[in-house]
Amino acid sequence: MSIEPADLVPVRVGPMSAEAYSELLHRAERDRIDLSLARQLLQGAARRAQADQLFAAASRRRDRALGREITLVAHLHMVTPCEVEPSCRYCSLSSSIPSVRSERSLLPPGTLLRAVRFAVGRGVRAIVLIGGTNLRGSDEEIRGIVRSVRRVSAIDLALDVGPSLAPETLGWLKDQGVRTIYSALETTNAREFRRAKPGDDLDARIALDAHVDRLGMALGNVLMTGLGTSVDLLRSILFLKRYPSLTYLYFSTFHPVRGTPWAQRRPGSLRLSLRALAIARLVLPAVHLGLAEVEVEDPGSAARLAAQLAAGAGNTFAALLVYPHRTIDNVDAIRREALAAGFTLAGESPPASPPARSGPALPATG
Repeated sequence: MSIEPADLVPVRVGPMSAEAYSELLHRAERDRIDLSLARQLLQGAARRAQADQLFAAASRRRDRALGREITLVAHLHMVTPCEVEPSCRYCSLSSSIPSVRSERSLLPPGTLLRAVRFAVGRGVRAIVLIGGTNLRGSDEEIRGIVRSVRRVSAIDLALDVGPSLAPETLGWLKDQGVRTIYSALETTNAREFRRAKPGDDLDARIALDAHVDRLGMALGNVLMTGLGTSVDLLRSILFLKRYPSLTYLYFSTFHPVRGTPWAQRRPGSLRLSLRALAIARLVLPAVHLGLAEVEVEDPGSAARLAAQLAAGAGNTFAALLVYPHRTIDNVDAIRREALAAGFTLAGESPPASPPARSGPALPATG
């Protein structure tokens, strides 16, 4: 990735008054946000009072660009195996503990279709089919999965399988009503990417982003706090500005997983993820932003709605998570939080049911 001139200018921001930070936010509203200004916004928000100013500005920008209607979606894990070798150092698939690795095992075909029906019945507006990466291609497998899902539902579909798709398959998916393709870059710092994901290919992921953009499909992406520096995170946000079709951007926060090569690595900062999200809102006003759902690696990550909304996140959130051995249903809990915060929900409200639950709602057979 090319280095902008602003990258070469050292930025030192000390304690900043509310008035000075307010002026900085006015600059962000008025001018193009480059790396220098983004760094000032981040460093100036180190204190709680200034962070609250940043969050308030981001929330106002969200309300103007997207309104206050929230869309709930379901994430179904895993629809394809991950063939990356070696596995990413932070992923549960790299764990030496079988029970941890099994959290990323495949959804059997029958369970997948039951999960689709269950998700539709819970009132979600879209389903994200999440699978592993195969750099040699998973085209026929993906086509078969989409055909089987389309036999039971016409719900809006998104696909998150990394750079596993040929250009012809992307065109076919678009014809099948798959509206969104995710390609999680995690970071645009090539050295940090190789360190975290030695079997993966950053260039292939960037190429997928560019092809999805050229096709006019909605593009989704994920960045990770805890890979590289905070400046790397800001650079990655600014890098994604080049894609007009960028529609969704989520921030995961590194969380060490038992038995993995990075089990002893320091966790990423959730506070940094929220501040980066707020800056991303100023850079990308109309993009749907939030914290990534990485429930297997970071338990509880799917239930942090209030903090996300306060930081300017919105307006699409994962409310139903299906894994082979358990289902996490946050639909009603998120609905209650959203309504209490003054938001509405897209479509009809789901029927009332008990609070958020975690359990084997879908038997892993079939």
